[in-house]
Amino acid sequence: MAELFKRIEQRKAKLIEELLANGVYKTSDERHLYDAPLKVLEDEYKIVINRPNNESPSEWMT
Repeated sequence: MAELFKRIEQRKAKLIEELLANGVYKTSDERHLYDAPLKVLEDEYKIVINRPNNESPSEWMT
């Protein structure tokens, strides 16, 4: 069980790193990234990778 928890935390850390690198500091529902569960982080990351290149985070977060 400890290994599963460790892998989840590693995945969350990687997603947070990627989101921060893309200018995302909060989730769509205004939660801090570090407080969000893995599923929410994965959903936010999908939004980031699917947005048009010329669209800023402030435009797709509203």
